[in-house]
Amino acid sequence: MVNATATANGIHLDQETRSKEIVASLRGFLKHQTERVSLYKEFNDAFKEYVAKRMTQEEYATICRIVTEGFVELSIEILALEAHLGGHAHASTINALAPPTTATATNDPSASSGQSTTNTNGIRSYSLDSPEHAQLIREVQLLEKQKLALTVQGQKWVLEKEAQVAQDIKDQEAELQADRVVGNDEEDGEGAEWIESDVQATAVHDAEGRTPPQGAPAAAANGGVKLTVEEWQAKVDENRDSLNGIVEEINDKLADIQEAIAVLVL
Repeated sequence: MVNATATANGIHLDQETRSKEIVASLRGFLKHQTERVSLYKEFNDAFKEYVAKRMTQEEYATICRIVTEGFVELSIEILALEAHLGGHAHASTINALAPPTTATATNDPSASSGQSTTNTNGIRSYSLDSPEHAQLIREVQLLEKQKLALTVQGQKWVLEKEAQVAQDIKDQEAELQADRVVGNDEEDGEGAEWIESDVQATAVHDAEGRTPPQGAPAAAANGGVKLTVEEWQAKVDENRDSLNGIVEEINDKLADIQEAIAVLVL
Protein backbone atom coordinates (compact mmCIF):
# COMPACT_ATOMS: atom_id res chain seq x y z
CA MET A 1 0.00 0.00 0.00
CA VAL A 2 1.37 3.42 -0.98
CA ASN A 3 0.29 6.31 1.22
CA ALA A 4 -0.41 9.77 -0.16
CA THR A 5 1.90 11.65 2.16
CA ALA A 6 4.85 9.42 1.39
CA THR A 7 4.17 9.75 -2.34
CA ALA A 8 4.07 13.53 -1.97
CA ASN A 9 7.55 13.36 -0.50
CA GLY A 10 8.74 11.11 -3.29
CA ILE A 11 8.91 8.02 -1.06
CA HIS A 12 7.08 4.77 -1.81
CA LEU A 13 6.61 2.22 0.99
CA ASP A 14 5.01 -1.18 0.93
CA GLN A 15 2.77 -2.05 3.87
CA GLU A 16 5.31 -4.32 5.58
CA THR A 17 8.06 -1.71 5.50
CA ARG A 18 5.66 0.97 6.69
CA SER A 19 4.49 -1.18 9.62
CA LYS A 20 8.08 -1.93 10.63
CA GLU A 21 8.92 1.77 10.65
CA ILE A 22 5.83 2.58 12.70
CA VAL A 23 6.86 -0.05 15.25
CA ALA A 24 10.42 1.30 15.31
CA SER A 25 9.11 4.83 15.91
CA LEU A 26 6.81 3.75 18.74
CA ARG A 27 9.57 1.73 20.37
CA GLY A 28 11.87 4.70 20.00
CA PHE A 29 9.34 6.81 21.85
CA LEU A 30 9.09 4.26 24.67
CA LYS A 31 12.88 4.36 24.97
CA HIS A 32 12.76 8.15 25.25
CA GLN A 33 10.01 7.83 27.84
CA THR A 34 12.27 5.63 29.97
CA GLU A 35 14.98 8.27 29.71
CA ARG A 36 12.48 10.93 30.76
CA VAL A 37 11.52 8.92 33.85
CA SER A 38 15.21 8.80 34.80
CA LEU A 39 15.49 12.56 34.42
CA TYR A 40 12.45 13.05 36.65
CA LYS A 41 14.02 10.82 39.30
CA GLU A 42 17.24 12.83 39.20
CA PHE A 43 15.21 16.05 39.44
CA ASN A 44 13.11 14.88 42.39
CA ASP A 45 16.05 13.31 44.24
CA ALA A 46 18.03 16.54 43.92
CA PHE A 47 15.11 18.54 45.27
CA LYS A 48 14.80 16.27 48.31
CA GLU A 49 18.52 16.66 49.00
CA TYR A 50 18.23 20.43 48.62
CA VAL A 51 15.26 20.67 51.01
CA ALA A 52 17.14 18.48 53.51
CA LYS A 53 20.08 20.93 53.24
CA ARG A 54 22.38 18.19 52.01
CA MET A 55 22.86 20.04 48.72
CA THR A 56 23.77 23.66 48.12
CA GLN A 57 21.68 25.99 46.01
CA GLU A 58 24.43 26.06 43.38
CA GLU A 59 24.55 22.26 43.18
CA TYR A 60 20.77 22.08 42.90
CA ALA A 61 20.74 24.75 40.18
CA THR A 62 23.35 22.78 38.23
CA ILE A 63 21.26 19.61 38.30
CA CYS A 64 18.15 21.59 37.31
CA ARG A 65 20.02 22.95 34.30
CA ILE A 66 21.24 19.49 33.27
CA VAL A 67 17.74 18.01 33.63
CA THR A 68 16.21 20.88 31.68
CA GLU A 69 18.67 20.36 28.83
CA GLY A 70 17.81 16.66 28.88
CA PHE A 71 14.09 17.39 28.68
CA VAL A 72 14.63 19.75 25.74
CA GLU A 73 16.71 17.21 23.82
CA LEU A 74 14.10 14.51 24.40
CA SER A 75 11.30 16.82 23.28
CA ILE A 76 13.11 17.55 20.01
CA GLU A 77 13.66 13.86 19.32
CA ILE A 78 10.09 12.96 20.25
CA LEU A 79 8.73 15.71 18.01
CA ALA A 80 10.74 14.23 15.14
CA LEU A 81 9.25 10.79 15.84
CA GLU A 82 5.76 12.26 15.91
CA ALA A 83 6.43 14.05 12.64
CA HIS A 84 7.72 10.85 11.05
CA LEU A 85 4.54 9.06 12.06
CA GLY A 86 2.45 11.85 10.59
CA GLY A 87 1.02 13.74 13.53
CA HIS A 88 -0.84 17.03 13.44
CA ALA A 89 2.40 18.98 13.70
CA HIS A 90 4.26 16.95 11.09
CA ALA A 91 3.88 19.25 8.09
CA SER A 92 6.18 22.10 9.14
CA THR A 93 8.55 19.74 10.92
CA ILE A 94 8.95 17.51 7.89
CA ASN A 95 9.59 20.52 5.66
CA ALA A 96 12.48 21.42 7.95
CA LEU A 97 13.78 17.85 8.13
CA ALA A 98 13.18 16.80 4.52
CA PRO A 99 16.18 16.21 2.22
CA PRO A 100 16.90 18.71 -0.58
CA THR A 101 14.65 18.48 -3.64
CA THR A 102 17.67 17.40 -5.69
CA ALA A 103 17.42 13.97 -4.07
CA THR A 104 16.10 11.25 -6.36
CA ALA A 105 13.84 8.87 -4.45
CA THR A 106 13.57 5.18 -5.23
CA ASN A 107 11.38 2.36 -3.98
CA ASP A 108 13.99 1.87 -1.25
CA PRO A 109 13.23 4.61 1.31
CA SER A 110 16.81 4.46 2.60
CA ALA A 111 18.33 5.24 -0.78
CA SER A 112 18.71 8.42 -2.85
CA SER A 113 21.17 9.84 -5.36
CA GLY A 114 23.78 11.14 -2.96
CA GLN A 115 21.27 12.40 -0.37
CA SER A 116 19.98 10.88 2.88
CA THR A 117 16.32 10.61 3.93
CA THR A 118 17.18 10.75 7.60
CA ASN A 119 17.67 13.76 9.83
CA THR A 120 20.52 14.35 12.26
CA ASN A 121 18.79 12.16 14.87
CA GLY A 122 18.67 9.20 12.50
CA ILE A 123 14.89 9.52 12.08
CA ARG A 124 13.33 9.22 8.64
CA SER A 125 12.39 12.70 7.39
CA TYR A 126 9.16 11.72 5.65
CA SER A 127 5.72 10.95 6.99
CA LEU A 128 4.43 7.43 7.45
CA ASP A 129 0.93 8.90 7.23
CA SER A 130 -0.15 7.24 10.47
CA PRO A 131 -1.81 10.04 12.47
CA GLU A 132 -3.50 7.58 14.82
CA HIS A 133 -0.11 6.40 16.07
CA ALA A 134 1.26 9.93 16.17
CA GLN A 135 -1.75 10.85 18.30
CA LEU A 136 -0.75 8.23 20.88
CA ILE A 137 2.55 10.04 21.33
CA ARG A 138 0.85 13.44 21.33
CA GLU A 139 -1.48 12.40 24.16
CA VAL A 140 1.46 11.31 26.31
CA GLN A 141 3.28 14.54 25.53
CA LEU A 142 0.33 16.64 26.68
CA LEU A 143 0.11 14.67 29.92
CA GLU A 144 3.85 15.03 30.44
CA LYS A 145 3.49 18.79 30.06
CA GLN A 146 0.89 18.78 32.85
CA LYS A 147 3.11 16.51 34.94
CA LEU A 148 6.08 18.86 34.67
CA ALA A 149 3.96 21.89 35.59
CA LEU A 150 2.55 20.07 38.62
CA THR A 151 6.02 18.90 39.66
CA VAL A 152 7.41 22.43 39.62
CA GLN A 153 4.33 23.79 41.42
CA GLY A 154 4.59 21.08 44.06
CA GLN A 155 8.25 21.87 44.70
CA LYS A 156 7.37 25.55 45.07
CA TRP A 157 4.71 24.74 47.64
CA VAL A 158 7.07 22.48 49.58
CA LEU A 159 9.53 25.38 49.80
CA GLU A 160 6.73 27.70 50.94
CA LYS A 161 5.77 25.21 53.63
CA GLU A 162 9.36 24.83 54.79
CA ALA A 163 9.71 28.61 54.95
CA GLN A 164 6.58 28.80 57.11
CA VAL A 165 7.92 26.07 59.40
CA ALA A 166 11.13 28.07 59.83
CA GLN A 167 9.14 31.24 60.51
CA ASP A 168 6.98 29.49 63.11
CA ILE A 169 10.08 28.21 64.90
CA LYS A 170 11.57 31.70 64.87
CA ASP A 171 8.32 33.14 66.26
CA GLN A 172 8.23 30.56 69.06
CA GLU A 173 11.83 31.31 70.00
CA ALA A 174 11.05 35.04 70.07
CA GLU A 175 8.08 34.43 72.36
CA LEU A 176 10.19 32.30 74.71
CA GLN A 177 12.86 34.97 74.80
CA ALA A 178 10.25 37.63 75.60
CA ASP A 179 8.90 35.45 78.42
CA ARG A 180 12.41 35.06 79.86
CA VAL A 181 12.96 38.83 79.77
CA VAL A 182 9.68 39.45 81.58
CA GLY A 183 10.54 36.80 84.16
CA ASN A 184 13.93 38.38 84.88
CA ASP A 185 12.37 41.80 85.29
CA GLU A 186 9.84 40.44 87.78
CA GLU A 187 12.66 38.97 89.86
CA ASP A 188 14.53 42.29 89.83
CA GLY A 189 11.64 44.29 91.25
CA GLU A 190 8.44 42.79 92.54
CA GLY A 191 7.28 46.30 93.54
CA ALA A 192 7.01 47.23 89.85
CA GLU A 193 4.92 44.17 88.98
CA TRP A 194 1.76 46.14 88.27
CA ILE A 195 3.65 48.45 85.87
CA GLU A 196 5.21 45.47 84.08
CA SER A 197 1.79 43.88 83.72
CA ASP A 198 0.26 46.96 82.14
CA VAL A 199 3.15 47.46 79.69
CA GLN A 200 3.12 43.81 78.68
CA ALA A 201 -0.62 43.90 78.04
CA THR A 202 -0.24 47.00 75.88
CA ALA A 203 2.62 45.49 73.90
CA VAL A 204 0.98 42.20 73.03
CA HIS A 205 -2.61 43.22 72.34
CA ASP A 206 -4.12 45.38 69.65
CA ALA A 207 -6.95 47.87 70.08
CA GLU A 208 -9.55 45.10 69.92
CA GLY A 209 -7.82 42.96 72.51
CA ARG A 210 -6.51 40.37 70.02
CA THR A 211 -3.01 38.95 70.19
CA PRO A 212 -1.26 39.46 66.83
CA PRO A 213 1.14 36.78 65.53
CA GLN A 214 4.75 37.36 66.47
CA GLY A 215 7.05 38.08 63.54
CA ALA A 216 4.19 38.20 61.04
CA PRO A 217 5.51 38.53 57.48
CA ALA A 218 5.13 41.78 55.59
CA ALA A 219 2.65 40.22 53.18
CA ALA A 220 0.29 39.47 56.04
CA ALA A 221 0.69 42.97 57.45
CA ASN A 222 -0.21 44.38 54.05
CA GLY A 223 -3.38 42.36 53.81
CA GLY A 224 -1.90 39.31 52.05
CA VAL A 225 -3.06 35.80 52.87
CA LYS A 226 -0.79 33.91 55.23
CA LEU A 227 -1.16 30.14 55.17
CA THR A 228 -0.39 27.92 58.11
CA VAL A 229 1.96 24.97 57.83
CA GLU A 230 -1.08 22.69 57.81
CA GLU A 231 -2.64 24.63 54.94
CA TRP A 232 0.58 24.45 52.93
CA GLN A 233 0.75 20.72 53.61
CA ALA A 234 -2.81 20.33 52.33
CA LYS A 235 -1.80 22.04 49.08
CA VAL A 236 1.26 19.79 48.80
CA ASP A 237 -0.90 16.69 49.36
CA GLU A 238 -3.42 17.85 46.76
CA ASN A 239 -0.61 18.42 44.29
CA ARG A 240 0.78 14.93 44.96
CA ASP A 241 -2.66 13.38 44.37
CA SER A 242 -2.97 15.26 41.07
CA LEU A 243 0.49 14.07 40.03
CA ASN A 244 -0.39 10.47 40.85
CA GLY A 245 -3.50 10.79 38.70
CA ILE A 246 -1.47 12.14 35.77
CA VAL A 247 1.07 9.32 36.13
CA GLU A 248 -1.75 6.76 35.99
CA GLU A 249 -3.07 8.36 32.80
CA ILE A 250 0.41 8.33 31.27
CA ASN A 251 0.83 4.64 32.12
CA ASP A 252 -2.52 3.91 30.48
CA LYS A 253 -1.39 5.70 27.31
CA LEU A 254 1.91 3.82 27.31
CA ALA A 255 -0.05 0.58 27.58
CA ASP A 256 -2.02 1.67 24.50
CA ILE A 257 1.26 2.16 22.64
CA GLN A 258 2.47 -1.29 23.69
CA GLU A 259 -0.80 -2.74 22.44
CA ALA A 260 -0.46 -0.89 19.12
CA ILE A 261 3.03 -2.35 18.70
CA ALA A 262 1.73 -5.84 19.46
CA VAL A 263 -0.94 -5.48 16.78
CA LEU A 264 1.56 -4.31 14.17
CA VAL A 265 4.06 -7.12 14.77
CA LEU A 266 1.47 -9.88 14.47
